[in-house]
Amino acid sequence: MKRFLTAALVASMGLFAAGSASAIDTYTAGEAANGIGSSRHNLGSLGEHITAAQTTEICIFCHTPHHTNTTNNLKPLWNRGTSAPSAFTAYGTTIGGTTINSSDIGSTSLACLSCHDGVTTFDNIVNAPGKNFAGTTQIGGNTVGAGADRGYSFWDAAVPGYVSDFMTSGRLNIGLNLSNDHPVSVTYNSSVASLRPTATVLSAIDLTAELAASAATYDNGNLASNLWAVKGYISNTATIADLLRSSKVECSSCHDPHFNNKSWNETDNAWAGAGITNLEAESNGLFLRRVGGNSGSGVCRTCHNK
Repeated sequence: MKRFLTAALVASMGLFAAGSASAIDTYTAGEAANGIGSSRHNLGSLGEHITAAQTTEICIFCHTPHHTNTTNNLKPLWNRGTSAPSAFTAYGTTIGGTTINSSDIGSTSLACLSCHDGVTTFDNIVNAPGKNFAGTTQIGGNTVGAGADRGYSFWDAAVPGYVSDFMTSGRLNIGLNLSNDHPVSVTYNSSVASLRPTATVLSAIDLTAELAASAATYDNGNLASNLWAVKGYISNTATIADLLRSSKVECSSCHDPHFNNKSWNETDNAWAGAGITNLEAESNGLFLRRVGGNSGSGVCRTCHNK
């Protein structure tokens, strides 16, 4: 709340400008990695961005306590229809010699792709809000079934046309071709590709070495502390292994969909360069787990010892 009020005050004073760092505090160890209500992942009518007028619920667009989608081992309590693994073109063979096939794509990444595959609509949910909506008739009188288009009306008053643009935006739409993206569902092999050992404590990694002296104090020292959001809170004891799923790199290794990460001021600057002034409403820090985002390529250099 303190960060939100501070951001609102600064924004109202017009202090956000292209090229200037935001006044967002960095996070400290033990602090909750939260904020989904004010993030772009809140699609309910009380959200601030893209919203569905028919419901105030937030979690329902990804999770449901009953009648969940269990295909492809989706979890936890997944409430979205998804493309089958076979629909994707996997990365192929990595530099370390590991071959990733479409059948290898794990449930964690499939869950993320159920919004970001470019073909599954936001309203493609299994169990709609309220009661008696699973596979029957629901809001608006539409007859629906598991994975069907639910007919929700999405809009974004701040950015007209954003919803349709989302499905074609290269930044937000990962698409079905994963061969040009960072490998997912790939076993983390620290014996190749200059990867650090999985037991490495994230906060112990020196990300300031070989950089300018100012790197140690840049952005409240986030490069020096290298804190990550792990298991719902900001941790200074988590290891690289804690970022993996069944020893594999997944989308969730770098991104936490529930963490409205307001610590990456370079993202704010990028929005300002696009002429957007309400930066705190626009930026979610790409939901990156690392405090300070990818400043100094900290996300990349945490695992890659380059």
